[in-house]
Amino acid sequence: MKISKIIIGIIVLAVVVWGGVKLFGTKEEKTKETIKIGIILPLSGNASALGESAKNAAILAKEQFKNTKNEYELIFEDDQADSKKTVSAFRKLVDVNKVRAVVTAFSGPGNAIAPIAQKEKIIHFSIGSADITIPKDKEYVFSHWLKPENEAEIYVKEAKKQGLNKIAIIASNQEGLVARRDALLKTDSSLFLLKDTLVDQKEKDFRTTLLKAKNEGADALVFLTLPGQLTPSIKQSKDLGMNVPLTSVGSFEHEKDAVSLLEGQWYVNPANPSDDFTAKFKEKYGSLPLLGSGNFYDVVNIIVLSFDGGKGKKNEDVIKTISMIKDFLGAMGNLSMDSDGAIDGKAVVKKIINGEFVEVK
Repeated sequence: MKISKIIIGIIVLAVVVWGGVKLFGTKEEKTKETIKIGIILPLSGNASALGESAKNAAILAKEQFKNTKNEYELIFEDDQADSKKTVSAFRKLVDVNKVRAVVTAFSGPGNAIAPIAQKEKIIHFSIGSADITIPKDKEYVFSHWLKPENEAEIYVKEAKKQGLNKIAIIASNQEGLVARRDALLKTDSSLFLLKDTLVDQKEKDFRTTLLKAKNEGADALVFLTLPGQLTPSIKQSKDLGMNVPLTSVGSFEHEKDAVSLLEGQWYVNPANPSDDFTAKFKEKYGSLPLLGSGNFYDVVNIIVLSFDGGKGKKNEDVIKTISMIKDFLGAMGNLSMDSDGAIDGKAVVKKIINGEFVEVK
């Protein structure tokens, strides 16, 4: 009899608690879904300064969202801008962390995972890539950078303004850099020397190429190099007595060690991010954002808003929202997605003055 009374008491208590939950709503109604976003960056190696700045920008973007429909988690992986390591990082993010979207930096890493992301229906944004083929014909793949033909147009215009007509191309054999070279040649092939010369991505000795440029009477050099290649190539040009303008399309802000060697030189790069983003970044981190940071900030914003404000929760629904982006006010300006899945940026002429990257007005 005593045991029966205890059992009855437990049953009654359970009914009362359950009824209280139903009546007063003390039970959490629904747990928010956590959307995981993988970000693959060079957090060590030659481009680590760019990677750390981009990581900080991504965190800054996520922290501004407070009352979202979903929870969002950023998971960072280091690939040292090495495409093989990018693929390994992607597999870990997708297979272990179960991310819904992945963001990469540079053309090589972007090219390496774009077809895999498309096949597995993982949203992929490539940043810092001049290779416009990365998102082409891939509905799950997008890019946010500058189109090489726009960079080339600005560069050629400035080169002619400077009176240059024999510019030697010092280029690394990488998809995005080759795309930049081809765009320069298409814009005005008559300006350039060493049109078919490419060096290996791992090469640090440019003396043979530089000597050829000197012997052909180059009146300027345009560097299209990867992080880690710029500093030695500049030093070698000076060792060979090449007292000519050193210019670039997209490579001068990759290496802080090279900046002191480039004082007064001009180049073409993306426009600086907005003053508002720059102020927020400096307030939080005590430094100015580096190249590409504004793009990572924009992309995290776009991904979160597309998941949170779209009409569906599946990736196939989210990519439709991303594809329709138009006049989105971001850190890098007024952004719109084109039919090939690319958000184009603004190319400008910059000059290195007192160690700073200054836009030439």
